[in-house]
Amino acid sequence: TEIFDQFNLEYSHDAWRVGLRTESFRPSRDDGFISSAYDEITQKFVDWRDDGIHLRVGSGYATLGRGLLFRAFELTGVVQDAVFPPSKYVDSRDLDGFVLEADRGPVRATVLAGEPVRYPEFPHGLADFSLPRRQGSVSGGHAAFRLHRGLEVGAGYLRTEMIAADGLEELGGADLTLRLSPLVPALSASGAEASFYMEYAGRGWRPLSDGLDTGDETPHALYTATELSYGRWGLSFETKDYRDFAIGVNDPPNLVPEMRQHLLNRMSHFLLQNDERGHQISAMGALPGDWTVQLESAHAMNQVNGPRDYRLNFIGLESPAHAATRGEIFAAVGQDEVESIADHWTVGGSVDRDLGELLALLVSFEYQKVKREIFDTEERFENIFCSAGVSRAGVGSVGVTAEFSNDPAEKDDGLTYDVIESAPRRWLGAYATLLIGTSHEASVFAGQRRGGTACTSGTCYLVPDFNGLEMRITSRL
Repeated sequence: TEIFDQFNLEYSHDAWRVGLRTESFRPSRDDGFISSAYDEITQKFVDWRDDGIHLRVGSGYATLGRGLLFRAFELTGVVQDAVFPPSKYVDSRDLDGFVLEADRGPVRATVLAGEPVRYPEFPHGLADFSLPRRQGSVSGGHAAFRLHRGLEVGAGYLRTEMIAADGLEELGGADLTLRLSPLVPALSASGAEASFYMEYAGRGWRPLSDGLDTGDETPHALYTATELSYGRWGLSFETKDYRDFAIGVNDPPNLVPEMRQHLLNRMSHFLLQNDERGHQISAMGALPGDWTVQLESAHAMNQVNGPRDYRLNFIGLESPAHAATRGEIFAAVGQDEVESIADHWTVGGSVDRDLGELLALLVSFEYQKVKREIFDTEERFENIFCSAGVSRAGVGSVGVTAEFSNDPAEKDDGLTYDVIESAPRRWLGAYATLLIGTSHEASVFAGQRRGGTACTSGTCYLVPDFNGLEMRITSRL
């Protein structure tokens, strides 16, 4: 049995806000040589905001540019489940220091300093075992100047101490934003919108002499984003070129489609900042009859004991959102050679049906075939996921989930230490949520949940297998 508790207390008055967060973790057994139990104040802050200026002292969040140099953030609602030592904690990679943001006229600026949570992070309560969550210090900032309604240039700087390298390290960056509609009135008059963004960052970067060097011998990060929209259609094309740029406190765009479909989300790719190049194309638009189509295509190239490719091509169709019966179908193919996945393809769909006033039924099904290649060995296996649930607006929901796999790597249940299984696996579970007024929510899950990769807001993490009863209560007073 494990109990995780988080308590947040905030007080606001005019432009001021103060806050405190405590977290505790209590396992029924804590007999390892590294204790995992903890009870700590994990955040405290004072916040002031007025007339385009925002100052936060204590635990804060900030992003310089698009995250190539620095990003302090929290995955809202995500409770990490560490395997060693076994622990639970909120995935918050905040900065303990200060963040000052200003937006006045044509200038936007961010200045920050403090102690970051270095990735990969450790759970709370391990500082006495020489495993601190925070390591080293950072200071720096970013400034952007609007030279025209359609043109903005920016520059960033970060100084780190005892983070990715011993001693001090300085990093710099520059960015450019073009909004073509203000620059080309005819484009706006036609109903079209277009924009372009580019950001470059480097270690010890000297912009005048180094330029935008993207050679293999130059530690760098280059990201571009082009967006087009016309009527009810939108298109984006993003590129990445990262080389020796795993700083430990940055989080550049990974350009891996974050899919809400369960089996595709498990196939998400972990960004390798030390050597990864690629692109992502996304398109979405309206079809006749108010159907919606979504297209995703992503490709990444790595060097991990030789060249390794990641690919995902996806198409999805959704029926009109206002219909009494709503449906979705999708298909995807891909590969991730870093994970030895030579090929996978996935199909599935869901149906959401109104059963009456405020009541709805949701049923989904997904099927996946995978080919894994490890040296000269080839493995083929299948994954199946299905779920069914009923929800009532303002009350809650109940449902069941089932997942099946004959993956040879998962036939042996890691939770049964004294038994070696060889049969295909299944994970069966049931869930329920209950809304109590507007301030309280209770949820429960009983059964088995398959572990693996999960991605939220562009950040991926590993989730271990689960078998048991899980309850969560959230109260907002």
